[in-house]
Amino acid sequence: MSKKITRKISPVAQKAVAHYIEQSNVLNNRFDRSDVVAGRLRAQAIFAEQAFPTQRDEDWQYTKLTDFVQNHFKVLNKTMVEHSDLHAYHPSFAVTRIVFVDGWFDEELSDDLSELSRGVTIESLRDVYDIKDGADHLFARESAINKEPFGVLNSMLLADGYYLQVDDHVALEQPIFILNVQTQQNHISNIRNHVVLGENAELTLVEKYVSLNTTEDFKACTNVLSEITVAKSASFKQIVIQQQGAGTYYFNNQFVYQAEQSHFNSFYAGLGSVLSRHQNHLSMDGEHIESNQSSACLGREKQVVDSRTDTLHSQVGGISQQLHKYVLDNSAVGVFNGMIYVDRQAQKTDGQMDNKNLLLSERAKMNSKPQLEIYADDVKCSHGSATGQINKDQIFYLQARGIPRAQAMEMITQAFLMEPAEMITNNQIQQWVMDILAKQLNAKKGLKDVEKVTE
Repeated sequence: MSKKITRKISPVAQKAVAHYIEQSNVLNNRFDRSDVVAGRLRAQAIFAEQAFPTQRDEDWQYTKLTDFVQNHFKVLNKTMVEHSDLHAYHPSFAVTRIVFVDGWFDEELSDDLSELSRGVTIESLRDVYDIKDGADHLFARESAINKEPFGVLNSMLLADGYYLQVDDHVALEQPIFILNVQTQQNHISNIRNHVVLGENAELTLVEKYVSLNTTEDFKACTNVLSEITVAKSASFKQIVIQQQGAGTYYFNNQFVYQAEQSHFNSFYAGLGSVLSRHQNHLSMDGEHIESNQSSACLGREKQVVDSRTDTLHSQVGGISQQLHKYVLDNSAVGVFNGMIYVDRQAQKTDGQMDNKNLLLSERAKMNSKPQLEIYADDVKCSHGSATGQINKDQIFYLQARGIPRAQAMEMITQAFLMEPAEMITNNQIQQWVMDILAKQLNAKKGLKDVEKVTE
């Protein structure tokens, strides 16, 4: 169990803590596997002491949870969803589709998993519970997970998710597509995922988070925790599209463990939710590991868009590349926090991290904190951050070629946001992601505030 945390908890926060402990007990009564119940109870004890973070906590200084804490979300049963409701969210390329409705695996909406390639296993987490000792690995890295506030909440409300395994030397050509759908007001989808790649295995995983109701009045929450193990010489590519409704909340913690000579390539698009926070905890624990983390985040109105990376180089010859871009309009707030930590024995490390941000309004605000912590002496590491408005010279250049001012600004904005997506190596997936980004930009009504900034 993690170190005891002593803090003063407000009456509002105390009510929220009591509510979620009650929801955890409801799950304990419904799913009474003793090992799962014990894990939830351990998380309850930690959660009761630390509650939700406040702006006094450095990591949450710019991500205010006041409104979230006042919404007491419940773990509800899933509702009925028709195939026709989901057509708009499916990708344009061939995939193996897995659907979760309100955090629960939906077998009828998913593809037939019995037809998967040999050496590939996908199970609902609830099915894993029933395997002898199947729940043991759920809490194997409990101490690291429970250091994160929403990691503790995820353990406390542990209910469903998926277990995905690719055996040694199996290269899965067709991507796995995980669609997570919110349907119910005042519901929290609490999802726990496990991905295990064997030696020399290859996998592309595409995840999309959407809401059937996209109005600001629709309140719901998605809280995801994924543990990803990439064995020696394995290659894992991941694309996460967060496009939930305007009144929802999204929290996602990913714990990634890489072995020697493995590759991890991750892209995150943060487009929806009134408040979102996506974080990669990446442990590069082996020699000659490569990783690439990129993100494209778009916020408007009063959205808070938070994306973070925590990258640990533990051994010789690691290479990590990062590019994170934000476009913020109206009164949106962007938050980026990235850490590259280089251990003493991690000589020959090459770690690069870049954060670039475009403000389309005088009211938009960006909070950026790229960090390096280096204990080795033979490394090549750099980090940088730049925030500004659209360059006047770029607008003039396009106008001089007959392009109207508004269209010129739209072209510049789109080109700026698309750059991280260009790191996606699969051409079909790359084009699909770029189309999503372009549509989302076009949905951001006009660029009225840009006129004020660039004049």
